[in-house]
Amino acid sequence: MPGRRAVALVLSTLLVGAGSACSDRHDQAAPAATRLEVGIVPVIDARRLEVVPKPSQAGATIVATVLSGNQQIGFSNNTSLLIAASKGAPLRIVAAGNQASDGDYAVIFARSGGPIRAASDLAGKRIAVNNLNNVGPLSVNAALEASGVDISGVKFVEIPFPQMGAALTQGRVDAAWAVEPFVSAIKAAGGARTVLRTYPLIAPHFPVASYFTRRAYAASDADVVNRFREAMNESLAYAQAHPDEVRAILPTYIDLSPKVAAGVTLPEWNAGVDTQLLRRTADLALRYGYLSAVPDLSQLVGP
Repeated sequence: MPGRRAVALVLSTLLVGAGSACSDRHDQAAPAATRLEVGIVPVIDARRLEVVPKPSQAGATIVATVLSGNQQIGFSNNTSLLIAASKGAPLRIVAAGNQASDGDYAVIFARSGGPIRAASDLAGKRIAVNNLNNVGPLSVNAALEASGVDISGVKFVEIPFPQMGAALTQGRVDAAWAVEPFVSAIKAAGGARTVLRTYPLIAPHFPVASYFTRRAYAASDADVVNRFREAMNESLAYAQAHPDEVRAILPTYIDLSPKVAAGVTLPEWNAGVDTQLLRRTADLALRYGYLSAVPDLSQLVGP
């Protein structure tokens, strides 16, 4: 695989665990690359840019790092971005990240052989999520309500994705909400059954995450931001068109066997930022008390 193509694929998987250099077609004559530190969360989601990925376990942490100026661009779930923007954080989405797909991309698991078999059985239960008051509980609440379940007694327990399978089998929680590739890892380990697929119950092509920066950086370094957007849009299109190559590269960036990686349910990658679905996310976050007001989406998404 040519170098530029490989870098595009690595970026588009959202599993970039080591520095990658990106360049345009005129590598020999091109000026020095602009160094960009990009905060990412290691989940399944060119043009003279040296991209230095900085993994983190939470989108909210990445938001804070970008706002501090320690990173130029970040990758975060949209719920974290909306919460920060509602508090006045001067953020600007610069590129789409990933959208939820059908199938087992995001799943609520329960123990095999246990009493939880359907959405109705989750009322009043302890459910593991990777972060409280964020996209995990938001999607679980929305999916449960769409299934006619009373969410008032549901308790969320914060557990990192890699530890959810063990927490479930050990009985520390009644159920666990996980996303790929951790969904496939939990399935491979055994002891869990799929109870509910969350995102399709909220909206088709639900926008999970985006790349973003500070509005001041978007204004002062517009050329760099535009080149990043163009590179990301190219890589998103490539990843959408080459799913087998995406799956093949997953074990390079996360502890996943090639056999398990081959069965991972991939997200969708589309360059468009759907403002109406972002508004849907904001309305749900407002409903569940994660923000006190819907932010100005024209400021967040920009022109």
